[in-house]
Amino acid sequence: MAERKGIKARKKISRAGSGGYSLYIPKQWIRGWTDEQNKDKEVDMFSIGDQLVLTPKVTRRKVRVSVGKMSSYELKQYIVSSYVNGADEFSLTSDSLSDSLIGDSRNIVRLLDENLVPSSSGNEIHYSSRSGVMYDTDSLFALLFDKVIEGEKLAIDLLTHFDINLRRSIQILRIMYALEEEDIDRMAFQAIRRLSKCDPSSSTLTDLNVRWMAADTLERIGDSMYAIAGLVSNSYGIQREMLQYPVEYLEEHAMKTDVRLPRNVARLKEHSVADMKMCCQMIQKVKEVLSARNGKKANELGKEISEYRQRRENEFWERLGNLPPLSFEARRCVFLCNVIQARIRETLYLIEGMAKRIGLVYFIGNM
Repeated sequence: MAERKGIKARKKISRAGSGGYSLYIPKQWIRGWTDEQNKDKEVDMFSIGDQLVLTPKVTRRKVRVSVGKMSSYELKQYIVSSYVNGADEFSLTSDSLSDSLIGDSRNIVRLLDENLVPSSSGNEIHYSSRSGVMYDTDSLFALLFDKVIEGEKLAIDLLTHFDINLRRSIQILRIMYALEEEDIDRMAFQAIRRLSKCDPSSSTLTDLNVRWMAADTLERIGDSMYAIAGLVSNSYGIQREMLQYPVEYLEEHAMKTDVRLPRNVARLKEHSVADMKMCCQMIQKVKEVLSARNGKKANELGKEISEYRQRRENEFWERLGNLPPLSFEARRCVFLCNVIQARIRETLYLIEGMAKRIGLVYFIGNM
């Protein structure tokens, strides 16, 4: 493709034939094509608003990297980064590839997209995308919003029962673990991948950018829900990675039994449950304003969330400050509630920011 330094030039359009126009394409762009693309020298073109986008006819993107020693986390970053950048074929070579890393790579690819085919040989791991597979971006976004809302409803259920019903809470934790890893992350990365290919359903480049921001924010909200699940599982003495184990095993190894929070501490929990319910409502509203590209309602929504968040922060700290002297176990419960509330506050910030960005872009009307 084009050189990294980019191309910036102004060209004059010439009349060509009856009613047609022609434009000279910079040579350095053509020189960056692959041999396969240079064979026919054909381009596909589509418009995004008043922008006309040209791409070489062969659009399968190939990424090849060679690395030394790496961790499982770094391996995941290589694969996910190539995926969201639109790579249709990816290969990584390393002299330090172990059976464990090869297994991890297959799991990562499987979770990303059912249309990716993983493989490995010697010191190389590889994936390729099945040709001709396309996603409907609007439907994908709607489903991503719904999955995040589902995660927030599970968080509400978890916060309601984590101190009174161990079995139910562990079951919810396992569902949240699978939802965040296998649904929310997967759909968010698929949406970003679709946008990286200049999704034609976007009306302008700014519109495309807003959708990218929304997908990224929804994925981060999913991370916050997963963090809340992690805080509760840690309070049980269960590591997050163990949540994929059977419920019976987790119950047997949980250090905590059903213990109700002290009455004054339980009010902190109730405060968090109410805030999670508000998050759930606000995500639904953000989904609607983004779908309608209604900037004015999005702006009003951002203000509403901001006012709610500030008021509830003051109320939470007031309740915290009014607590009487507590036992050691009660203080541990207060600390847990405080950290959970911080995660919910972070979620409100993310929803507020998403609403305000949508309002900023679409305030002048649908684009």
